[in-house]
Amino acid sequence: MIREKQNNGDVLTWAEIDLKAIKHNIKQLNKLAAANKFIFPSRTGTKKTKPKPSEILAVIKADAYGHGFEQVALLLEKEGVNFFGVSDINEGIALRKIGIEKPILLFETTLASCAKKIIDNNLMPTVCTLELANALNEYAVKKRKIVDIHVKVDTGMGRLGVWHKEAFEFVGELMKLNRLRIMGIFTHFPAADTDQNFTRNQIECLYDLVIRLDKSGLIIPYIHAANSMGLAGYKTHVLNLVRPGLMLYGLYPDKSLKGKVDLKPAMSIRSQVIFLKDIEKGRSLSYGRTFFSKNDMTVAVIPIGYNDGYFRLFSNQASVLIGGERCKVVGRVTMDQIIVDVSSVKKPRIGMPVVILGKQGKETISAEELAGYAKTINYEIVCSLGNRLARKYL
Repeated sequence: MIREKQNNGDVLTWAEIDLKAIKHNIKQLNKLAAANKFIFPSRTGTKKTKPKPSEILAVIKADAYGHGFEQVALLLEKEGVNFFGVSDINEGIALRKIGIEKPILLFETTLASCAKKIIDNNLMPTVCTLELANALNEYAVKKRKIVDIHVKVDTGMGRLGVWHKEAFEFVGELMKLNRLRIMGIFTHFPAADTDQNFTRNQIECLYDLVIRLDKSGLIIPYIHAANSMGLAGYKTHVLNLVRPGLMLYGLYPDKSLKGKVDLKPAMSIRSQVIFLKDIEKGRSLSYGRTFFSKNDMTVAVIPIGYNDGYFRLFSNQASVLIGGERCKVVGRVTMDQIIVDVSSVKKPRIGMPVVILGKQGKETISAEELAGYAKTINYEIVCSLGNRLARKYL
């Protein structure tokens, strides 16, 4: 099925999403989660207590990182995923509208004025302010409901969350609100791929806090911190819910994980040649005249540009695949088109298939490669391309 940006006209460039790849990836992540046994000292009771594997909360915020959260959510629900994570209320409501009934965690805390929408749509909010907590409790009283919440603790990210040294008292205040039920407590890793000591210290801070809460008589069911890098790169027995996002879609948060888990990229970007031109030696191409031909050459025009999420920073650096050959982008990326050198392609023709991201023949262009040209991360590549182009699902 193709989701067109407009209802009229043919789609010349699109994101192709391989749902079988996502299905493969969730199986790999389930294996990692199963190996991450939860053994929390204050909860084990006896030495005979059987360790439980961590559960998975699938992160499908940002429209499933550009892959389309509706199709991805429906697939993952069939694959047995019991929790979903989105950014905000609008994403959560959209999942409810397509029939997702599993718990949906809103990672982004919000304003007290949003309490009604959260409760009416049975969403699970992240709480790190008493203003939101009080508003949720007040509306829950009116609706005669119990609202499940997660508490976010800042152990070093410096963004959302109650500072971990203040979190025990904060949770104490939440406990006075009898319509709120704390189902989870979590933190976030800012440097899991670059600073292991810092990350392990974050886990210790969360661990110490939960131990204090356990001893006070409050047993919070879910303790979580591990994103994709946390799940694959850190062995810990104190977390029982993991939050993979990037790896669901076949991308690695760090090169070191490529030998540890087998993932299949789910997104490829495909297009077609719409124009061919022979260029004489010495001619300039595109805006700003940043490229001059050193020899006679043949170029092709491809209908993708920065309006479609193909960054201007790819100018004179990135390549596409045509006829199994790497064809370099020459001249600046424009709003709607790029120009590529097809001199090495045998018998280039209008309508020829083009791979902008993905595999063709023996060649592959990865999100990591494109990220390198733009000095960014693979997350941004798939989000930018996937959210702006039409999508075709396999």
